[in-house]
Amino acid sequence: MELEALAAAGLTDAEAKVYLALLQAGSSPAGAIVKKAGLHRATTYQVLQRLMEKGLASSLMVGKKRHFSAAEPRRLKDEIRQRQETLMQAIPKLEGIMAEGKERQEVQVYIGVKGMRTALDALLDEVGIGGEYLDFGVSGMFLDVMGPYWHIWQARKRKLNVRSRVIFNEDVKVKRPEVLEKYFGKCKFHSQKYASLTDTMIYNDTVMLLIWTAHPPVAVVVKNRENAKSYKNQFEMMWKAAKK
Repeated sequence: MELEALAAAGLTDAEAKVYLALLQAGSSPAGAIVKKAGLHRATTYQVLQRLMEKGLASSLMVGKKRHFSAAEPRRLKDEIRQRQETLMQAIPKLEGIMAEGKERQEVQVYIGVKGMRTALDALLDEVGIGGEYLDFGVSGMFLDVMGPYWHIWQARKRKLNVRSRVIFNEDVKVKRPEVLEKYFGKCKFHSQKYASLTDTMIYNDTVMLLIWTAHPPVAVVVKNRENAKSYKNQFEMMWKAAKK
C-alpha cells in the first residue's frame, strides 16, 4: 500500500523502498538501510543520493559514520506539486509537437467525381474571398472529367474573386480553346515536351494532386506546411520559365 502511494508520488520502486526504510529506521547508517530496503549496497547509495537531490532525505555525520534520515512525508506534496508544474509547463510544447505530427500525417484521398467535387469545393472554401491557388500540369481534363461542374467552379471562383496562376500544357491553346475562354485567372504555358495529365494545385499549406486518368479519378490532398512551400518554390521557378 505504502509503496504504491510512493510510486504515485513519482518515486521509482527502489526510491520508494529506500524512503520507506528511512521512515521506519529513523536516522541510520547506510548498512541498516541496505538491510531494511533489501537492495544491493551500491544501489542503495545511488538511491539515497537521488532522494537527497529531491529533498526527500538528508545525511549527517554521527561520530565517524554518516547517518541518513527521511524528510517529512509532507515533503512529498512539494514533489508532486513540482512534477505537476513541470508537466503543465510542458503541455503547450507537447501539444505543439502533436499538432506538427498531425500536420505531417494529414493526407486525404477523394475518389470518383463526387469525391473530386468535395475536394475542389473545399479548396475554394479554404482560400476564401480574394484567396489564391497555383496550378501546373493543366491539360484541360478537368473539363473532360467533371463536365458542367468545371463551369460552375470557374463561376464560383469569379464570384469569390479567387486569384489563380495556372500553367497549361501548350497544346491547350490550339486544341482546347473552350477551356481558356471560361478560365478565370492568369495563365502561362509550358512546352508540350513537359506535358502532364495530372493537375498539381497548391494553396495555403496544402498540395492537391488531381489524377484525372485514374478510373475512377482520384484527388490526393496533403496538408503540410513545408511540403506546400517546396511545391510553391517549384511552381515559381516554372512560372518564370513558362511562356504567355
